[in-house]
Amino acid sequence: MALQWTTVEDVKSRWIGDPIPADDAKLAVLLEDAEDTILRDYPDMPDRVEAETTPLRRVAKVAARMVIRHLRNPGGVRQVQDLAGPFQQATTYGGEEPGALYLTDEDRAELAGATTNAAFQIDMTPADAETLGGPPDPWEVCSW
Repeated sequence: MALQWTTVEDVKSRWIGDPIPADDAKLAVLLEDAEDTILRDYPDMPDRVEAETTPLRRVAKVAARMVIRHLRNPGGVRQVQDLAGPFQQATTYGGEEPGALYLTDEDRAELAGATTNAAFQIDMTPADAETLGGPPDPWEVCSW
């Protein structure tokens, strides 16, 4: 599979810190895997990018972020602990699947597109309420 949306430069331009621990060929393979993961969850993404309902830059950003997460922790280490006498230091890496190429909730929110959280209401009054004299009066005292 050839890269559709991202380039090796997308990862390199977002990388911060030490030199990238992968060459261009390895980055291209990881980006292909990231795009494949995006296509698995969003099979309509090529159509959305072509129709410009999802910006190409956003898809490239998410794919690059997926690769960078993987490169920061390729072995999938969850926790590291160093002990020296009475001193200790522990580091726990975040994420559900450390070392894997995966979409986070933030990634999914960015790729999901616009959503509307509009409020709505449902009229529970029966359709024939007008013929029955209208809805019941809540202040009417029941005479049972």
